[in-house]
Formats: sequence, C-alpha cells, structure tokens
Amino acid sequence: MRIAMHQIQFMPGPRFFHKMAHCDLFVYLDDVQYEKREFQNRNKIRTKEGWQYLTVPVLVKGRFSQKIIDVEINNTYDWHSEHVKAIKINYSRAKYFKEYFSDIEKIYSNTYSKLVEISLETINFFRKCLKIQTPVKFSSGFGIKTSSTAKLVDLCKKAGADEYFSGLGGKDYLDEKLFENNNIKLAYQDFKYPQYPQVFDGFESDLSCLDILFNCGHESAKFI
Repeated sequence: MRIAMHQIQFMPGPRFFHKMAHCDLFVYLDDVQYEKREFQNRNKIRTKEGWQYLTVPVLVKGRFSQKIIDVEINNTYDWHSEHVKAIKINYSRAKYFKEYFSDIEKIYSNTYSKLVEISLETINFFRKCLKIQTPVKFSSGFGIKTSSTAKLVDLCKKAGADEYFSGLGGKDYLDEKLFENNNIKLAYQDFKYPQYPQVFDGFESDLSCLDILFNCGHESAKFI
C-alpha cells in the first residue's frame, strides 16, 4: 500500500492534490509543529499584477512550539470579508466564477476558531471538485510520538504501508536509509505544474486550486 502525508494547508494548490490522488491512503500531518511563513495559513491567488496571498491570521505570540492542530485563528477583525472581496475582484471575469463562487462564500460565512477547521473545509471542497476519493486519516489519531523521518516511518508501519510517496523536497531532509531498514519503498513525486488559461495575461504557477477551478471548471481534474 502506498501512503502519502502532508501538513494540513489552507486552500492548497495542485501539487498537494496530485500527491493525494496518487496514493492509497493520505495522512494529514496535524500533530507536527506549525511553521510560520509557510502555506499552513495562507495560499496564493492570481491578480492582474501577478499574485497575492490570502492569509488566515493566527495567534502565534508566545506559542513557539504549537502543533498545527492547536493553532487558533485571530478573529479580532473581519478577514473573511477581505478574502471574499479579493477573490471576487480578481476572478469575477473567470469562465467558471459563477459556478463556484457561492460555495466559496459559504465556506467563508462560517465561524472558525481553529485554523484546521477552515483549512479542512477548503481541502474537502477541492477534493469534491477534483473527484479525489483517496481515503484520509489524521496523524494525531495514530498516537505516534517520534519526530522527523522516524515519525513518517512509524506512521507507515502503523498504517500497514509498504511504500511512502514523498514530495520532491523530501530528498533534502529525509533519512532514506531509515525507510530501507524498515522495508518501506521510498518514491518521490514527479509533478510538473500544468499550463492552463488564466483570467489575466501571462501565467503564474504555484497558486491555490481556486485558480484552476475558476478558469477550467469541470476540466480541472485532468490537471492534477
């Protein structure tokens, strides 16, 4: 069984879902340390000037070692409306904007206290649109206390997986020998960012899947 894992992200892009679509079990790494300035609380959308971040404000002061599952949202101002406004301004002329915008508005109409709550709402929305049916589990449910590569290996063993499907960046930090010693095959993701029509001239890559949906509609799944 091939397993893949990834930190829970907010409005992930195609690379995230390509990994999810090409494994037998996908594990959300929710009990690992939250990293600032990554894609756990933000992602990019297309703009006329290039791109901009949609960022969910979170409480981090004095919480240096908090896990993703524990991160709280800073709801002291109306960031929901800012996001919706930015999406509407930049995608209102996109071919499939009307088809998906009401669903996005519905996600933002809810109140969330934890970052994982809205992140999973966006992930589940994209999973449905992209027709990805891969089973998912949460790392916190396995009770694994190790860290780094050892944690990934232990999760593989606990889940009964004999192959770990890693992002290409894993080559920079994974202890490959540890997988080999535990008879777990290590495979790396070969993902080439797709080219598709965008609402503005030129092309920007590594955006949230919002961009593909608004521009490609039901054809979006073929780009994953």
